Amino acid sequence: MRRIVALICFVVVVSPPLANRTTPAQEGTVMPEGTVMPEGTKMPEGGGATGIGATGESTVNPLQGVTDSLQGELEGPLDATEIAAANQWVSSLGIAEWLGPLAPVALSPFFGVTCLSGLSLWGPESVTNNALIGQNSVLRSQMLFWIFLALTLLTSIPRLTKVSKPFAQAVDRLEAYSVIVILLAVKFAASQTSGEPEIAMIQLGIFSFTADALLAIAMVINILVINSVKFFFEFMVWLTPIPLLDALFEVCNKSICAALISVYAFSPTIATVINLCLLFVAFCIFRWVSRRVRFYRTMLLDPVLAWLWPSHGRTDVAELIVFPDDEIGPFPPKARLKLYRGDTAADGWTLEEASWWRPDREVTIPSGSKPRVKLGWIINRIDFAQPDGELVKLCLSRRFDGAQLSEIIEELGMQLPEMDAQLNTGEMNAKELNKEFA
Repeated sequence: MRRIVALICFVVVVSPPLANRTTPAQEGTVMPEGTVMPEGTKMPEGGGATGIGATGESTVNPLQGVTDSLQGELEGPLDATEIAAANQWVSSLGIAEWLGPLAPVALSPFFGVTCLSGLSLWGPESVTNNALIGQNSVLRSQMLFWIFLALTLLTSIPRLTKVSKPFAQAVDRLEAYSVIVILLAVKFAASQTSGEPEIAMIQLGIFSFTADALLAIAMVINILVINSVKFFFEFMVWLTPIPLLDALFEVCNKSICAALISVYAFSPTIATVINLCLLFVAFCIFRWVSRRVRFYRTMLLDPVLAWLWPSHGRTDVAELIVFPDDEIGPFPPKARLKLYRGDTAADGWTLEEASWWRPDREVTIPSGSKPRVKLGWIINRIDFAQPDGELVKLCLSRRFDGAQLSEIIEELGMQLPEMDAQLNTGEMNAKELNKEFA
């Protein structure tokens, strides 16, 4: 997160000013030739500095100085479409109208779109006077309202119980992505039917974007970040043994979503401020949350995927995907790492970040460390007692079966305890196991 924030600040600092930036013309004034000025005068053909007014007196164009300065800054002659686009840049974009409802939509995607569609259909005129839920909005459709209401029930009812909640969790990300596509389609349709000129280009470093494109990117990031944080807490609620907690969390989630939609109906600006506050909080804990979501997903899904697709439980590489319990070197807790042995026994073991798009970072565990492998019902563990007395605790999933895991452990220069090896190969029955623990 620190690198991303630093990169954004760097881009903002080194970026040149907005391309096509113009000084807003006086209200009611249009720059092209032959158009009527507010004072009732008409500019001469060719856009000169003077013209003949209705009384026959020579008049001076009050915007000639602005025009000359703009022509000096921009390459080529001024175009009426560019000037009109710059004048209507803020009003046509409607930032509050698009960012305001993103927080409730991120918390409950299908239910949020259902509420927006209901406002567009049956809300008062003061509410529907914006680009998202206006008269020409794609959301103004009764069929769309009923479809999303059905999808809301289909995805919300399974969240009420712990038995059916995994089904709802499985489609949670699909729900968020589908709503993103829908909102982008609504944004595109609104820009096509508004009849307003194209927004001027914005230059950020070596990249050029339209303002609509930047707003669309902001909408996608907003929904994904808030929805990811919500998904983590929903997953942790599912892991708790309290039965009614899942239903209570879902009711609270829908209630907050409806309350934020009501705030948006009252004031899109206030809703945008609330959304930005939630986004800031979500950004602060996003990396912490994403690491733990990846950890729990790996531990729970790896055995299932290995059972469904046996090839997932086979590998020819002597390495394991592990997650440290505590911070180790540059790696925070629950970071996804690769554990493998060095070229020689004296090189020890290496922990390397299991990511192809980030710089390689690694930590070496000395060869004198004593590894201890422990098998569990859901999570396996490898603990290294280093010569300096520090203990490195690593977690790994039950992706590999007994024979495959034993082979990998042996190639890594470690071995399973005798009892764990017998359990892994099925040589110890339940009666012997009870005696061993007794």
